[in-house]
Amino acid sequence: MRDHHSVDDDAKLFFVLSAALHDAAIASWDAKRAWDSVRPITAIPELFHGQQIQSWGGPARGTVSMDGGEWIPYQSATFPTPPFPSYVSGHSTFSAAGATVLSAWTGSDKFGASVTFEAGSSVIESGMTPASTLVLSWDTFSDAANEAGMSRRYGGIHFKADDLTGRDIGRKIGMQAWRKSLTYFNGTAGTRDNESSESR
Repeated sequence: MRDHHSVDDDAKLFFVLSAALHDAAIASWDAKRAWDSVRPITAIPELFHGQQIQSWGGPARGTVSMDGGEWIPYQSATFPTPPFPSYVSGHSTFSAAGATVLSAWTGSDKFGASVTFEAGSSVIESGMTPASTLVLSWDTFSDAANEAGMSRRYGGIHFKADDLTGRDIGRKIGMQAWRKSLTYFNGTAGTRDNESSESR
């Protein structure tokens, strides 16, 4: 609606966006199975057991000093961490792929969106956080994608490498999906000239 698309425009956009997200799923889960990497919920208690660390202490406790062996991510106690390998972050891969496609489609990285969280609306610490109304805003699609990836580090769900590598993979996937989709839109998909140019 923002860009006054026709139905044809939307069909093309959803085609390339879905293709990019599909490829992002394949790439990120292939990496997870290939590397079978540990998540913070396993690594931190193992590495810092018996040492005092500063960390989130649980709902309504804020930052506390604790034995590293008791460390927990900023997640619901009933679902502390997804039950599959860490590297790479699916959030980062999907978000970067989507942002790349949206930037290519619109011809600009400009996004200009925001979301408001009312005081106490947190799912993890209901009634307590945020302490006051909070507005998150993103000037660009890239900003939104980067913050989606960073959120998994803030939550203690992923490591830095999971996030940054996922973003890089996602951007590459998004651009490949975009370039391939153009060949369908302009009618050159499957032609000899297009196949030779894609192999370069």
